[in-house]
Amino acid sequence: MSNPRRACFAWQAGLNSWWRLVCRTSEAILLLTERGFTVEVAPLVRNVLNHAYAINWLVDNGDPAVDALVARGDDDREKLCKKLEETGWSNAAEFRAAVDQATAQQVPAVRTPDEQKLHNKLKHELGNVFDMLDRYDVADVYPVYSHLSSLSHTSIATASAYVEQMSDGSLQIRQEAAGLGHADIIQLALALLQTATVVSPLIDGDPLRASIDQAATDLGLENTQLLPVRVK
Repeated sequence: MSNPRRACFAWQAGLNSWWRLVCRTSEAILLLTERGFTVEVAPLVRNVLNHAYAINWLVDNGDPAVDALVARGDDDREKLCKKLEETGWSNAAEFRAAVDQATAQQVPAVRTPDEQKLHNKLKHELGNVFDMLDRYDVADVYPVYSHLSSLSHTSIATASAYVEQMSDGSLQIRQEAAGLGHADIIQLALALLQTATVVSPLIDGDPLRASIDQAATDLGLENTQLLPVRVK
């Protein structure tokens, strides 16, 4: 099945973008951590974790995954347009005209019932991290993602991040939030190993293999299945 709407966007392009995002975001996390930032990097760690599994998902599903990405992009563009209109933005009409023009130029995809079922499933997984993880039988990773989410949104976790309860029960304002702990750092390292394991074989000569193996050995993960296997 070929979708003309994404003819100029191969899955390899999306893979490269997500790979670069994971690498550069991880670099940003390390730089910020070295400067003493703690809870502030939680949204970035969360983003790396999410994209690490999404990279595997993208390679695993290939062109149908790209179709799902494009379709979700279309949905998001339409939602944004409606919000601009509902909230009275002055350029909403201009944006609507651009959306309508782009939509008119698209050739609707023709899918078999099975292809449509897969398409709907992939679109759903893009927006539902738990279901993407569950598909690979690694739903036990979701609590880490959920914890990082609580540090990324307006929550009691962020509201109390700079408050410390003293032994006498009083509260004291902290200048810096407490560290995230080892679990999140380990998850970041694992995410980098996972993405490298996906990407390296796709490059001539598998250039990252030696570094992946050495890092896995250093972390005691040499006998660990780094990549989840699709089970659903």
